[in-house]
Amino acid sequence: MRLKDKVCVITGSAQGIGEAIAGGYAEEGAKVVIADLPCQMEQAQKVAKEIGSEIVLEIDIRDRTSISNCFAKAAEHFGHIDVLVNNAGINRTNDFDKQTEQEWNEVIDVDLTGVFRCCQEVLPHIADNGRIINIASLSAHTGGPRSPAYAAAKMGVIALTHNVARFLAPRGICVNALSPGVIGNEFTEITMAPEVKKWNMERILLKRFADAKEMVGAAIFLASDESRYYTAQTMSVNGGAWVH
Repeated sequence: MRLKDKVCVITGSAQGIGEAIAGGYAEEGAKVVIADLPCQMEQAQKVAKEIGSEIVLEIDIRDRTSISNCFAKAAEHFGHIDVLVNNAGINRTNDFDKQTEQEWNEVIDVDLTGVFRCCQEVLPHIADNGRIINIASLSAHTGGPRSPAYAAAKMGVIALTHNVARFLAPRGICVNALSPGVIGNEFTEITMAPEVKKWNMERILLKRFADAKEMVGAAIFLASDESRYYTAQTMSVNGGAWVH
């Protein structure tokens, strides 16, 4: 088992990519902490039961106190944290000329500043030689479309990842970004207009959207001892939609 007994906190893990990563980590022997919003606790408990997680914690990454309390409880329960996956995020889709300042601020506060807060608040609890994995997005590389705030926030996450990796390198903590392509799920169906789906599909070499579970292999590698010489990098899993 590649993650045996590693304590892994995953924000936004009641659904989507976070849920998929939680399940994959559990299968590899990790001690998974399911962390999500108070309104997601029923679903979070269901996920925890399915994967055998022994602890579910509330977290709102807009609130530094909530973050601090979550990490402190996880560390109190297990003694420390080995891996933090900053997965929680939101999107507010709109064309650039129609994106409101309120939408912009909401997305930046969660998707970029929330990751900044989490990276700071985990510092007293994360073990030396630990891992921080920040979930970025294909939107950071393509500029959207129809998600200016989200694209800007996720590119900011990539830059922040580099900075935190430099800061934590003396402790042997590897910090990387995982950048998923378009995930074919209910959220995409609701938020992505037909012309945007067409625009994205034309650019994907494999000609299909991803399943959230297809992000798990990369997330396991980044959390494992196999990635001990891998830091300040962005791993893109996008079906060839962005080649660099």
